[in-house]
Formats: sequence, C-alpha cells, structure tokens
Amino acid sequence: MLNVKQLNICFIGSSNLSLALIGGLVLKGFQKEKINLIEEIKFDNKIILKQNQYEVKKADIIILLLDPKNLKNILVPLKKWLVDKTVVSMMAGINIKQLMNITGSKKIIRIISNPPVLTYTGTHVLIGSENLEPIDKEAIEEIYSATGKTYWANSESETDAIIALSGSGPAYFFYILDSMVKTGISMGLDKQFALDLALQAASGAVEMVRKSNVQPSELCGKVTLANGITESALRMFELGNLSDDIRLALKAAYHRSREISAEINAEIAKR
Repeated sequence: MLNVKQLNICFIGSSNLSLALIGGLVLKGFQKEKINLIEEIKFDNKIILKQNQYEVKKADIIILLLDPKNLKNILVPLKKWLVDKTVVSMMAGINIKQLMNITGSKKIIRIISNPPVLTYTGTHVLIGSENLEPIDKEAIEEIYSATGKTYWANSESETDAIIALSGSGPAYFFYILDSMVKTGISMGLDKQFALDLALQAASGAVEMVRKSNVQPSELCGKVTLANGITESALRMFELGNLSDDIRLALKAAYHRSREISAEINAEIAKR
C-alpha cells in the first residue's frame, strides 16, 4: 500500500497557496525534509540551476505555482528530470496538453483551489490526464486533503465553470455577509454581534443542506411561512431579480476565465 507521507514533494514557485499547503502537510504528518520549495526567482545562475535539477530529480511529485510568462524559461532546463514525474499545476489558464508539451510528463493534474485553503477549509477540484493511475490519484487526494476537500472534475472542459462557481465562490459569500452585517448595524446591532449572527446563520444553513440531503430550493420553502417574516425578505429578492443577478455574475466570471486562459495561451505561444 502506498505511503504518501514518504513521497518527496517539490514545489516550483512560491505563493500563499503553496505555503498553506506545506503547512497543512506538516500538520498532517508529512516529513519536512521530504518537502522542498524552489523559489521562482532562484534560477539565475548555474550553481542554483544544478541544485534545482537535483531537487527535481529526487522528487516524486512536482507542484507548479509559476507565473505563466516564466513557465518555459524555468521548466525547459528541468525537462529531462520532469518526464517521469507526476506534475501538478495550480496555475490558471494552462491546459493539460500544454503542460505535457512543456514538461514531457504524461502524468498531469490541474488543480483549481479557492481562498479558504489558507485556513485549511478550502476546495480543490482536480483534473487529471488520461495516463494517471489510481495510485497517482490517491496520492494527490491525500496531499490536497491537508487544506480542504477534494473533488475530481469530469473533464477539462468544465474548468471555467468550476472557477466561476468554486474558485471565485467564497468572494460572493463575503459580499453577501458584508451586506447583511452592514444592514444589521443600520438596524441598531453592534458590528461584532451582527457579524457573529450572520456567520452562524450562514454556517447553519450550510449544515442543514449537508445533513438533510434536501435541495436548497426545497429547504427555502420549509423554513418560510406564508406571509411571514422570512417570506417578506425573499419577496424583495424576487422583486430585485437577485437570482438573475447571481446568474449574470457567475456567467461574467465564466467568460472572464475563458478570456484570461486565451490571453495566457497566446503569451506562452510567443515564447
């Protein structure tokens, strides 16, 4: 049976996401000495390049968090050692085929994460190449479960929808919570008290959906009395076409994701 905690993991490129994941792995029992981080800026001389090549050579899993414009310059000198690795990309806009061409590896996994991974409560959506074996998937699932829940997408064609719904999703709830808190304050509540109540309402609603196995639309009806207090609030949502606003917002995120991917692809093709 695979002992994932014995694998050597090498991060190429640093960000808050990589630092959070490293912290989560250590808390989960992964050995610090088996986790290496190569800073994106440290590719400027032959001695450092040789050290980087050594780190990549001994790694079992490579995790990429690079600026796309530096991707080829950094990875081409390492390609010889990347070919037989499982390569994980946390970079936006770069598809599996491109990653195969640049790294030479056939075992590629794209990961779409969202900001709550910074507090180990995030979401990681995994998209794998056809050459992945069950043991590869098992390893990546265990690694990323250190900072949140993991899900496998059906295909890479779902990427932009996943980004719009999950990747950007927490910001939508921050926006709604902020509006609720500000309104609570305007009605006379203390700021912290209003925030505490809004947060508990949100987490309670999420748990009701999780534990009841009932669709949100049905639960909405179950907690709403005809001509009651809650219904008066929901009626205002309907009058303001809030559902349409949410739909348009997610569609905007979806189309912007596609635009950014096209921009990144064009930039890489030039280099």
